[in-house]
Amino acid sequence: MTQSAGLPGATRAGPATQVWASDRWRWEATRWIDAVLPRRGITRVPVSPRQPRIRPWSTQLVIDTDHGRAWFKAAVPEVAPEAAIHRLLGDVAPDLLAPQWAVDAERGWILGPDQGPQLRDVATPETITSLWSGVLRRYARLQRASVSVVDRLVDAGVPLLGPLDLVQAWVARGYGHERAADARLLAAAERLLKVGLPLTIEHGDLHAGNVFCADGSSTAAHNARFFDWDDAYVGNPLGSLLIALRGPGYHFGLPDDPERDDRLLRAYLSGWSDVFSTQDARRVAPDALLLARVARLIGWDRALARATEAERAQWQEHPDQWTAEILALTADG
Repeated sequence: MTQSAGLPGATRAGPATQVWASDRWRWEATRWIDAVLPRRGITRVPVSPRQPRIRPWSTQLVIDTDHGRAWFKAAVPEVAPEAAIHRLLGDVAPDLLAPQWAVDAERGWILGPDQGPQLRDVATPETITSLWSGVLRRYARLQRASVSVVDRLVDAGVPLLGPLDLVQAWVARGYGHERAADARLLAAAERLLKVGLPLTIEHGDLHAGNVFCADGSSTAAHNARFFDWDDAYVGNPLGSLLIALRGPGYHFGLPDDPERDDRLLRAYLSGWSDVFSTQDARRVAPDALLLARVARLIGWDRALARATEAERAQWQEHPDQWTAEILALTADG
């Protein structure tokens, strides 16, 4: 059976968490960290790296250095290639990404400096809508910059999931059990394609926990940097709004609010106003959000590719939720 270079000692179908929890793996990761830091004139403090969490799709190590705290991340090869995403988006929008010190693309390892607080840690229920509006304008700029490198992103292994690709994935992977769902997803894809939006990078999980910011002041959105690209794909830009519109309610316990959603939508679309009609984008936004739910299903497939049966059972509620939403939105009647 083939071994993965990113998961030493694990078969392609083996559980990643067991590898990452082993002394052998931590020793190998630490040895790599100690090899690459001196090349940047950085020295690791002689304290064993801390491992705050292990998930079926990724794990992190926290490292203390003479230049402050650093973070190491490892991910299964089935998720989006984060090292390549940083490299390619860094060519066109370096100020919108968290900087990296070193990467090992083959093993899916990334090492970079601590970037300070995440937006969800410094925002409040009263400020999140304003701050998130600014972040979405900045994210739209990142997407626009990515248009010039989408082919390179796909060549590097970022999944290509345009509207019709998502419909095909829904059917081919056995998600579709009702013809009504298949037909309505296809109709949504065709309406979306008619608007002519360009393919861009899609974060796949755009919320305030995946955005670094300097502080919680009114200017925090101006220096926001995006990270954690495991769920990324190349697709229709409006799909990013699926998670982005839910984030304020999820993180801050806010009730559903159509006015808040409309404000956030307007902020995001303002970043595209010279490229395509805001009226057209508003008209097909529900279609984009419907298809983005299929992308979330595919993302969970990738994330759990090396999970144990127990881990699959633990996380299954998430793909089940997306499936239920898709079927409810495409049901007859």
